[in-house]
Amino acid sequence: MRREMMHRFLIVVTALIGLSGCMHAPQATKEDLYTEAAGTIAAQLTETAAAITPTFTEAPPTETASPAPTQAQIILPTVAPVEAIPQATATEAHVNPYQVEIVGVAPALNQFLPKQTFTLTWQLKNVGTATWSGKYVFAFNNKGIQLANQSSYAINTIVQPGETLTISMPATAPADFGTYQTEWAFSTSEGVKFYYVYYTVIVGETTFITSEPTMTVTPSDLAWMCTDAARSNIQGAGCEEFCTNNKLTINNQGKACYAFGVER
Repeated sequence: MRREMMHRFLIVVTALIGLSGCMHAPQATKEDLYTEAAGTIAAQLTETAAAITPTFTEAPPTETASPAPTQAQIILPTVAPVEAIPQATATEAHVNPYQVEIVGVAPALNQFLPKQTFTLTWQLKNVGTATWSGKYVFAFNNKGIQLANQSSYAINTIVQPGETLTISMPATAPADFGTYQTEWAFSTSEGVKFYYVYYTVIVGETTFITSEPTMTVTPSDLAWMCTDAARSNIQGAGCEEFCTNNKLTINNQGKACYAFGVER
């Protein structure tokens, strides 16, 4: 590239020298020569400039570092330690000491004639931890119909856990046909009811009870219940009231009147 430029430069210089040798030529000829020489020089310069290709050194692009994305800080929730809740053990749990299991009801066949008398009996087993002692009460709970001759019976018998108490009472079927139910409650001497029993009777034209209760087997009235110390314990408060009202009559019959096992 440098040699070619030098060659063109020499041509221009030579042309100028030639012009200077024409200084003594006629004026018209000089002007023509000047014009031709100027055109030649301009053409040579143009070609030279075109031949020279500018060289540009392109600077590598400067990479602008992108800011690293800022990640929001994750704050984990603080979990407070949970204290274990103590569970009640079997020994700590409250257990009702008065537990009853009914093991027998009679009559099992509960169809009767109108106004038929019978002995109503419940057998209750003490399956709790408390001893049934003191003046427990077995009483009509004022629900349904009152079948028994008395509304309450005092139970002074001591019944240990595992033992069975038998409660028998004289009862009379209603006068009209139909189905009836009676409800009784067993309570402590403090009056706390802890067990309920039910009995249903069906009154109709037929009955499965073929024998009437006798005075020697089951009580039929207060006079029979309250003239015996043991039976008066079963009758309970009923004998207390009966003796108050009928003591003289019973004494005139040569008998004693008892309430809660004590003669009145």
